[in-house]
Amino acid sequence: MNTQIINNLYELWEKIGNVTNKLSRTENYTTVSMGDSGWPNRIFNLKNDTESLDEIIELSHEERLPEIITIKKPNDLRDNSQLEFVMEQKNMALDLKLVSTKITINSHIKRVITEKDTINFAETASKSFGYKIDFQVVYKIVKNSESIRLFTYQENDENLGCGIIFFDSNYNAGLHMIGTLPKARGKGIGKSITERLLIEAKQQKVNYCVLHASLMGESIYRKLGFESYGVIETYKILKAKNN
Repeated sequence: MNTQIINNLYELWEKIGNVTNKLSRTENYTTVSMGDSGWPNRIFNLKNDTESLDEIIELSHEERLPEIITIKKPNDLRDNSQLEFVMEQKNMALDLKLVSTKITINSHIKRVITEKDTINFAETASKSFGYKIDFQVVYKIVKNSESIRLFTYQENDENLGCGIIFFDSNYNAGLHMIGTLPKARGKGIGKSITERLLIEAKQQKVNYCVLHASLMGESIYRKLGFESYGVIETYKILKAKNN
C-alpha cells in the first residue's frame, strides 16, 4: 500500500509536468522544473545513491534543476551537509468501502472550471501553503486533465480553502493540497473539503483514497478512517558556498 500511495503523488507530478511540458526523466531521477512557480517544482523518484545525488546537487547549483527533493523514508539524505531537512509527511490510505454514503456535500465547495476560478485557486493555495502557485499552471491542469480535479471553499464571495483530487492509473484517488487560509483555520473547512473529495472518489468507484499528511492534518485524517503506511521526506538543496 505504501508504494501505491507514493506512486499516486509521483504520477500526479508527472501528469502536471506533461501538461505544462516541464517534465524531465533520467534513469536515476525525475524532475518537474516550474521556474517561477513553487509547485510542483520538484525532484523525485530518486535512486538513493551518492552518484545520483552529487549530480542533482551540482545541476541545482547551476539552476538547471529545482532545489527541492522528495524521497521516501528510509534514505541517507539526513547526513548530507549540502541538504536541509524541510519536513516529513505520513503516507495514509482509506479503503473507500468504509466511507459512509451519508456524507453531505457542503454547498460552499465549488469545482474549479473557469479562468477566474484558477486565479482564485492559485491565490488561495499560495496563501495557505506559503509559497507561490502560478495560476497559469493551474489553468493548464484544468483545461487539459480530467483526472486532476480542483476545488475551492467559498464563503461570502471569499475563497478560504482549496483541495485537489487525482485519479491515478492504479484506480486510487489521491487527495492533495488540502489547505485553509490562516485566518480561517479551526472552523472545520479542511475537514469539509476532505469529505467533498471523498464523495468525488466514491462516485468514481476507485479502490482507495490516499494522501500525505502533515503533522497538523494527520489527526483529522485519522478521525476519517485513514491509516498510516510509511513516510516521505522533503529536503532543500543548500546554495553553493563561494570559495
